[in-house]
Amino acid sequence: MSDPKSIARDALTGAILGTLCAVAAHVLGVQQLLRLPELNLFLPTTLAGALLGVTRLRPLLWVAGAIMALLCLAVAYTPLAARAAAPFIRRDPIPAHVDAIAVLSMGVTPDGLMRPETLDRLLTGLYLVRRGLSNAMLVSREARNFGGKRISDSTDMQNLTSMVGPRASIIFVDSIVTTRTEALRMRLIARARGWTTLAVVTSPLHTRRACATFEAVGFKVVCVPASVRDSGLDPNSNAEDRLRAFRSWLYERFATDSYRRRGWIR
Repeated sequence: MSDPKSIARDALTGAILGTLCAVAAHVLGVQQLLRLPELNLFLPTTLAGALLGVTRLRPLLWVAGAIMALLCLAVAYTPLAARAAAPFIRRDPIPAHVDAIAVLSMGVTPDGLMRPETLDRLLTGLYLVRRGLSNAMLVSREARNFGGKRISDSTDMQNLTSMVGPRASIIFVDSIVTTRTEALRMRLIARARGWTTLAVVTSPLHTRRACATFEAVGFKVVCVPASVRDSGLDPNSNAEDRLRAFRSWLYERFATDSYRRRGWIR
């Protein structure tokens, strides 16, 4: 019979390794693939690690931990993320004019503000308006449930877009769930106005999938990567920015495959 102290020690070691694996997976962006930000995997992984720690499968925890650690180091200290991201970035030549500029959303905070990437996208869209590409903008805005309360970034967006004055005709597009729903809802608005050509503004790593999605529903698209701060794509990016870029790449890798399986893009 095994010594109770030995069992407890192995269980504790397994729990620690399981937790560290969960932390590393979170840093690399595995959590966001679930699209359930409220779901926390730390405790379940800790318990699973404790259970594995007292079995013959204990070495698997060390193997998983080593793989996660090496991947974190490779992403943080090499240009791995930027190189992996390159095929997902689409940048089209900008013409003299398009029918409208479509600015895609990137989530809302619990206090009703735009998330940083949404702000970067909107600022890029407003810049295109100022340079005369179009005086019409379609802007996605989101609403999410936080603590049983429906929160929207509507006020934050209106406060920012009001700064451009009457220069732009801005149409807010609600009920956004996915890029596909953005494209379909914007198509309804565009058809009513006779618009066929859109400049689609979104984060660099989202451009190829997003623009392909809009093209699949019938638009002629000019793809414009937003100027995203701390994107992690610059060679001089720091470790945190590179990890952020890797998280975006990982999400886009799975999302692109999902859209192709569903027939939403080619």
